[in-house]
Amino acid sequence: MHAAMRLSTLSFALFAAVGLASCAPEKTPEPVDVVNGVDPYIARALNDPLMVDPDLAYRNEANAAITIGYDHALPSFKRSEETASAARETARLALLEDGPILDLPLASLEPGPVSLAEQFGVEAVLEALEAPVECRKDIRGDFALAASMPDVALILPHGMVRVAAAVEQPECNMRLVRYVTPASIEDALQWHYALAEREGMEPVFYSEPEASLFADRRGQFLRVFARKTSGDLTAVDIIIWSR
Repeated sequence: MHAAMRLSTLSFALFAAVGLASCAPEKTPEPVDVVNGVDPYIARALNDPLMVDPDLAYRNEANAAITIGYDHALPSFKRSEETASAARETARLALLEDGPILDLPLASLEPGPVSLAEQFGVEAVLEALEAPVECRKDIRGDFALAASMPDVALILPHGMVRVAAAVEQPECNMRLVRYVTPASIEDALQWHYALAEREGMEPVFYSEPEASLFADRRGQFLRVFARKTSGDLTAVDIIIWSR
């Protein structure tokens, strides 16, 4: 009898222990350190130092009565054979979508009317080109305009815009863009020549005093200049206006 009582007591104790275990709260799993251990891309994004724009870091216009809007270009990239080849091949593929690629013709025996190699600033460029006075007034800088260039004056793929300005008036519409590219001068001018020729502008190629294209057609005027610049990049100026 005593043995039966001891067995009954033991069974009750085991039952109570099981019941208490089932009622106990579940243990919360340890948090996983995702940033430092699992995802290196997130870790890099969260732990990298913040980048600062040196042109904007000093500005505080909280109390300014008038603020002036302007754009800042990004630092130029570095040229390599890989970047030059990528720009050239991307441009060729884009041109091939609309037909055969037109080769850059032989340069004119006569020198071109002007060079922009020593002209810095929008006003100096327009003066050197003898652009109409009505095209020079109210011209403003706006990098967004570089993304809406007409088809005849599209920027070479992989180009980086350094200067962009425009004026849109009833008497004259003008766009001016200067960009840099790892492509060669010949590749850049072939791109612009093909675009202009397809629009029926019949551009003339000059090698002196600077590699350039000049085209006029039905009140529309296109000027393209190309030269080597720092970092062995090619600088290209596109100026187009109509009136």
